Amino acid sequence: MNRRVWRVNSDNVAAVVVKHPLMKKYHYLYSPRGPLLDDHTTPEDFQLFLRKVEALSGEENVVFYRIEPYFTGTIAVNSFGFDNITDQALLSRQCSPPDTLVLDLEKKEEELLAGMKSKCRYNLNLSRKKGVFVKDAREPDDIKIFYDLNLELEKRGRYHGHHFDYYNNLFMSLSGSNTMKLFIAEHEGQPLAAILVSYFGKVATYLHGASTREKRELMPSYALQWTAIKEAMNRGCSLYDFWGVAPVGEKEHPWSGISRFKRGFGGEELSFGGACDLVLNRKIYKLLSSANRVKKLFR
Repeated sequence: MNRRVWRVNSDNVAAVVVKHPLMKKYHYLYSPRGPLLDDHTTPEDFQLFLRKVEALSGEENVVFYRIEPYFTGTIAVNSFGFDNITDQALLSRQCSPPDTLVLDLEKKEEELLAGMKSKCRYNLNLSRKKGVFVKDAREPDDIKIFYDLNLELEKRGRYHGHHFDYYNNLFMSLSGSNTMKLFIAEHEGQPLAAILVSYFGKVATYLHGASTREKRELMPSYALQWTAIKEAMNRGCSLYDFWGVAPVGEKEHPWSGISRFKRGFGGEELSFGGACDLVLNRKIYKLLSSANRVKKLFR
């Protein structure tokens, strides 16, 4: 599915903005875990940022713009026309995970290693000893390796990824501006696992991962994450976001397995207040919202 991606900046505000299909010729814009604001962001900065986003919306038949800021500082986003979304809102499930795990990259490398669970450190060292090599993949064809691994992951069940065009557009749009990296873990030339990580502002985010069952005992996923974390430290990022974990204690949650893996790296768990929508085409938004509420009544 073809989706456009932009990087939008103004003073003290930055975001990745992704166009998603909505209905027929209509679309919506979405900034997962964004925009990034800080203590220096002023209302004027945020207003300028919104003008740039709204300029995109007119060209793309956009109905609404959805945001999920980490931190709003002194900016009251609702005063700019944003409404908090609820379970009854349009596309209420199209949001980032409400619970996530982040690493504090202000710490030294030795402190991060010490903060890992012992099994995580052991697996990371094992991957090194067994000769797992992590490649910083930069060629356009490399995204096909990720996609093939992703297809294999889907066949194992309980997971459905995106179309190839989604991953390809994401990688091609952001890797050129050096805000996205594709890391591939190999052993003797064989790709075993791969991850897509974004680097934006002071935050690095693990977005997508895929792997094969072959040679799982070499622990390639540990080598991948550590490589991405060190890249974030070298760039001066202050946070590494593992992009979603199951709530604590929910052992039957679909993400319980991957959450155990992520929690092995230590870090702090955060919960977010939720997403907000800025309606740009109120007539179509109300029409689709009404249809959405009726649909939910008959589920």
